[in-house]
Amino acid sequence: MKRAASVAAAAVALAGVVLAVAAWRVWDARPDPPPAAPATILVRVAPGATLRSVAADLHGRGLLAYPRLWLIVARLTGRDRALQVGRYAISPGASPRELLAAFLAGRPLPVVVTLPEGQEAPVLAAVLADSLGLAAGDILACADSLVTARLDSYLPAAARSRLHDAIAGNGRPAGRLLHWCEGYLAPDTYHFAEGTDAFTVARTVVGLQFSRLDSVADLRDPIARDYSLHELLSLASIVEAEARRPPERALIAAVYHNRLRRGMRLEADPTVGFWLGKRGERLLYQDLEVDSPYNTYRRAGLPVGPIGCPGLAALVAAARPDPSCRALYFVADGDGGHVFSRTLAEHEDAVHRYRGLMRGRRR
Repeated sequence: MKRAASVAAAAVALAGVVLAVAAWRVWDARPDPPPAAPATILVRVAPGATLRSVAADLHGRGLLAYPRLWLIVARLTGRDRALQVGRYAISPGASPRELLAAFLAGRPLPVVVTLPEGQEAPVLAAVLADSLGLAAGDILACADSLVTARLDSYLPAAARSRLHDAIAGNGRPAGRLLHWCEGYLAPDTYHFAEGTDAFTVARTVVGLQFSRLDSVADLRDPIARDYSLHELLSLASIVEAEARRPPERALIAAVYHNRLRRGMRLEADPTVGFWLGKRGERLLYQDLEVDSPYNTYRRAGLPVGPIGCPGLAALVAAARPDPSCRALYFVADGDGGHVFSRTLAEHEDAVHRYRGLMRGRRR
């Protein structure tokens, strides 16, 4: 009887050892990924996610064959509550042990967001919001508060009053919303942690533009020192909208500075299009007659605020225009660049050539 009991106990023990070895092999086994599988698969652990939901996601995507075993081991080792929020690059050939280690190590991939130059603030806020799972309106509200708190150092009081009227909507086209932070979201490539809140995002992006403005303050040529940093930001946004070739930024900035010094109106199409919501569209003659704080055909000087968010190169061009440029006009040359002219007669001739080129291409 005792012998039979001993044999049964030994059998149970052996079975336990066999099961343990089998389980370990499963736990440490690297599956063979499908032939067409990518090198890595992006897996996102959202805020509030549980290890069970992650296991189900991995199983559904063919990355984890035994989700129940995965959860049992995590609980036995006391690591089931150490899940780290973020995005992870997972190899299709990772073992269950490597999978668990990846999600508990706390080294998720950053959320990389690139904001292009020249876009309007709501567009850039939408890019940030889509990438980070936030509301664009929250980002804009935070950015607006950050800009208004510091705007006194960049913009004289009288000019600030005119900007306030424009933002408040006096005469503004229906549905055209303007923001204090227009121009103040710095185009660049950012690396955010998953779950970053709207205020931190706004502080990062606006803070970089503040830093850039402060840096160009010391770079200003004498021709640019009569303008506040907000006005230079506005000019840089026009340069960004007009320039198609990087070397032309300083030339375009010089043309506008030359016109401003002579008391000439800027007559910049992008400023008119900004107010009307016709960015990059062909303007009609009637558009140029609309009275607005951004119509540089009807009002002298710079517009009351930026018409987009310029990059660092455009800011530098606005602060340091090409000193050799005496041109007062420019027009597209049909090949991605511009023809610069010192006299109205030269400019009209360049416009005539450009229109002829366009007519020829339409035939």
